[in-house]
Amino acid sequence: MNWHPSNKRICEEFSMGNFEFSFMFLSEDIKWNIVGDKYLNGKDSVIDFCNKTAEYFNRCKAEFSTKNIIIDQDFVVIEGTAVFTDSEKKSTHISSCDIYRFNDDMLVEITSYCIETDKSA
Repeated sequence: MNWHPSNKRICEEFSMGNFEFSFMFLSEDIKWNIVGDKYLNGKDSVIDFCNKTAEYFNRCKAEFSTKNIIIDQDFVVIEGTAVFTDSEKKSTHISSCDIYRFNDDMLVEITSYCIETDKSA
C-alpha cells in the first residue's frame, strides 16, 4: 500500500506555499477559484500557477501562519495569514481562507479568498 498523507496535511502544505508536496494529490480536472482574481481549470494549469507563485515566494521573505483549520468529511478549510517582505523591506500582509474539497482522496476543488490587510488586522 502506498503512503498517503492526511487530507489535512496536504492542505496545510498547500496553504503554506509548499505546493509541490500536494501535486501528486491533485485530480486531473481540479478547479481553483481565487475569488476576484483568477479561475484555474485542470492540473497542468494549477501546477503552472503554483510554480510561478513559488518563484515569487523565493524572491521575498514569506511568513505564513495558520489561525484555524476545519475538517468535515471531504472538506478542509484553512484560515491563515501571510506577510511578504520584499528586498526593499516593504511588507504586504494577507489574510486568507482556503476551502479544499476532496473526492476519492484526490483534491478536486480549491476556493481561495485572499485579502490584503494592514499590520493591525
